[in-house]
Amino acid sequence: MATRESPSEDHGLFPIRIRLGDLADLGDVMHVMEHAFPKTYGEGWNTHQCRSMLSLPNAKLLIAECKNIICGFLISRQAADEEELLMLAVAPEFRSKGVGYHLLEHMLRLSVNNGVNAVFLEMREDNPAKILYSKFGFQKIGVRKAYYTGPDMQKFDAVTYKTTLSV
Repeated sequence: MATRESPSEDHGLFPIRIRLGDLADLGDVMHVMEHAFPKTYGEGWNTHQCRSMLSLPNAKLLIAECKNIICGFLISRQAADEEELLMLAVAPEFRSKGVGYHLLEHMLRLSVNNGVNAVFLEMREDNPAKILYSKFGFQKIGVRKAYYTGPDMQKFDAVTYKTTLSV
């Protein structure tokens, strides 16, 4: 796994606790989802989609708690020795405070412990989260042209990223 740059100390305004989640957390997950993703791109999932994904074998839900509330989550799924990061969301009021970093770091640590060799993700090309992913060694490996439709019917590519883990 690539060397990571930790979030700066000035972002540690409050403790961030990461724990495994389950379907009982779905209401809080949907609350974060509702506010984390712009409606214009269709990236957020509905309750049925989340429940279906979390019911699959080897699907994981990680919950970030800040100030005793759920401030972010991550959904991933392992298949053999690969993990796919399906969704990472942080409530807008908790962004740039290390929440996404801690969720991703925790998922990668679990992945290594579970024998995962590589992690993949796909996102809209102009998603600012690519800065976070680059800190963990994710590199662009593919593009789906005009996959997302944005405001005014503008098209955006979907970019696939991969990082290799040391197991």
